[in-house]
Amino acid sequence: MRVPVAITVGLCLFLVTFSFKTGQHLFRWWRAIHIEPYCEYNLKALWIVSRKCSVKYQVQFPPPLKLVQDFVDSGETILLTPQISGYLGVVGQEGVETDFRGSLICARDPNYPLKIAKMSQNLPYNPSYIWHPDARTLAYCPYCGLAVLLDGKLERRGTVKP
Repeated sequence: MRVPVAITVGLCLFLVTFSFKTGQHLFRWWRAIHIEPYCEYNLKALWIVSRKCSVKYQVQFPPPLKLVQDFVDSGETILLTPQISGYLGVVGQEGVETDFRGSLICARDPNYPLKIAKMSQNLPYNPSYIWHPDARTLAYCPYCGLAVLLDGKLERRGTVKP
């Protein structure tokens, strides 16, 4: 039994494209875990979103985690001003509306793929960061050992989960 050439070519194109896209996503994940300062961006983004939530909902800073999580998961955007883009380290992105979906999840979290899947399906998930662990800290990442302070500065802490 011979398979028509069109089906064979279509199947090959599908498999090549699927493999390529899957490889791209896996490489981005690997790069985020091993190369890029991924948590630095996420923690800074959380500080910006927290400030925005405090102003928008007229609550005291820092706002409750549930309020920030709802804001992030809703996909609401924030306009990147020169100050915000400079703080985030994305100079040249001024004037762009950005949402910070996924900023509550660290790429080094062992449950990262599951949490991203839950977030994309609008299912409840637990953030990777410890919210407001002490009086001067907004959020702490136990996987990277980074914390963002209430004044927006990053601080490296000693204990890191394996």
